[in-house]
Amino acid sequence: MVHLFINRVHLFNIDPEAQDIKSFLDDLGMAIMEVRGGSAGPLYGTLIGGLGVDLNDGENTLDAEGVKRMFTGCLSEMEDITTAKVRDKTMMDALIPAVEAAQKTEGSVKDILEAAAKAAEGGAKDSEKYVSKFGRARSYKEQTIGTPDAGAVSTSIFIRGLADGMK
Repeated sequence: MVHLFINRVHLFNIDPEAQDIKSFLDDLGMAIMEVRGGSAGPLYGTLIGGLGVDLNDGENTLDAEGVKRMFTGCLSEMEDITTAKVRDKTMMDALIPAVEAAQKTEGSVKDILEAAAKAAEGGAKDSEKYVSKFGRARSYKEQTIGTPDAGAVSTSIFIRGLADGMK
């Protein structure tokens, strides 16, 4: 997953080794926002760029507190562009539990990312129970019950990729 991610980053002409983490995440988020295809580009661009918002310029390594700041900044940025919460059947069904789990977890970077990934996966699974309140799916109302939200699932896959990237 990490090698695939790095290969995709090179498609955007971003060299992750040529800059600090904050700048890398900001550049990647901005590049993703430029991808056409509806609301997904701006949402994922904000999510990924938001990971760097609370990091310091020049920061090239992350400790446990740095990872927690990443998740806090990400959620803050997402809350600036959406009012969606858990149970609205959106990517927030995965992101909010992931951030909460990251904040509560003590231990290593790997421990925090693993807890966030498990919480995101649980949130994506739980989205099956909800009626869509945002996006195109909201017009289907109760018919959306029983199917997980695509944004929640893809957000959980992204966060799982962060956790799995830590060996």
